[in-house]
Amino acid sequence: MKHFLNMEGPFYRFLTRFVELIVLNCMFLLFCIPIFTIGASTTALYSVTLKMVRNEEGVVYSCFFQAFKKNFKQSTSIWILLLFAGIIILLDYLYLKLYDGNFTLLIIFSLFFFTFIYLLLTILIFPYVARFENTIRESVVNALKIAVTNPFQTIPVLIFSIGPVLLIFLSPHFFLVALYLSIFLGFSLVAYLNSFLFRNIYEKY
Repeated sequence: MKHFLNMEGPFYRFLTRFVELIVLNCMFLLFCIPIFTIGASTTALYSVTLKMVRNEEGVVYSCFFQAFKKNFKQSTSIWILLLFAGIIILLDYLYLKLYDGNFTLLIIFSLFFFTFIYLLLTILIFPYVARFENTIRESVVNALKIAVTNPFQTIPVLIFSIGPVLLIFLSPHFFLVALYLSIFLGFSLVAYLNSFLFRNIYEKY
């Protein structure tokens, strides 16, 4: 029991990590407030969690801020491109409601396919930027290549990332619970869980 509660015991390590994730989540939300910095904030979030799963992290807020500054330009550019692409896809869905021409089924399947690729890229690109240094084009291509060649690791990442969002729509009660968790822990916890999978993937490269 004494070993369990001492400074090197599992309980203390768990509590330390729990507090670190709360701090990290708060920093992530704070740096997302300007909206256009969401990309840089997400990259910084994964930069810290990827170090956490390798037991290489230092002081959380210091590591986060350094990663935010280092990747700000590239991550912000990627985020703006994704934002415009997302707006185009949304407009396509709105237009689809008014469309009654030929090849409707083909258009629907095509739109679903591009939506899937968009979600896949949005989820995978920022962890990639946090781990590797490439141009924007190389980062996009390599992130998609990694997803295609590692489907069994990629699918759980999609579930961890998209699953909570889908569950929010199931009931108002779950929405309130998810909102509360997101404020204090949700985003950093999802990134932390995903980082274990990303660690296994990235070690191959």
